[in-house]
Amino acid sequence: MNDSIIVRTEKDYKVSKWSGGDTTELYLYPEDGDYKSGNFQLRISSATVEADRSEFTSLPGVDRYLMIFQGHLDMIHGEKEKISLEPYEVDHFDGGVPTVSYGKVVDFNLMLKNVAKGKMEALCLEKGKESKIQPEGQENFLAVYVKEGEVQIGEQVIKAQELGVIKDWKEELNIRAVAEKTGMLGICRAELKK
Repeated sequence: MNDSIIVRTEKDYKVSKWSGGDTTELYLYPEDGDYKSGNFQLRISSATVEADRSEFTSLPGVDRYLMIFQGHLDMIHGEKEKISLEPYEVDHFDGGVPTVSYGKVVDFNLMLKNVAKGKMEALCLEKGKESKIQPEGQENFLAVYVKEGEVQIGEQVIKAQELGVIKDWKEELNIRAVAEKTGMLGICRAELKK
């Protein structure tokens, strides 16, 4: 397998506060970029929403994907668009549109900016089951976050709360669940400018 996987663990993550709770930055590209100044193409994070009502940070120019891992979340984008999310459902929205959420949850976020394109999806795998994933179009980046369980990609095992990153994704990959507990994954795929 030519695609090399970098595994990031809790010691690599950056935790900070936001208006509704804590946010954990799992990965930022470019790695020498800066989220606060907007100098990034891709940011993957997970946040706890501890307030019943939260206002999302306004992020004009940022394409956002959001999934929840637990709980139930109702969101209103702008004045009219209402979305309800159950665990492992994904919403896609413009980060510059005022967004209010209702519900205490743990979420998973993908932010894309500065010509980056991509998407987020969920994958649930029972022990011994596998799924193939390959780049579509010009995609060249893959990140697999294991919320629960444990998976193997090639020779690399990725455990719960770890993020597997492939920065130069070119080939079809096989993701296989290897733990007793069902593998619950958040997958981020993107086309990034090098």
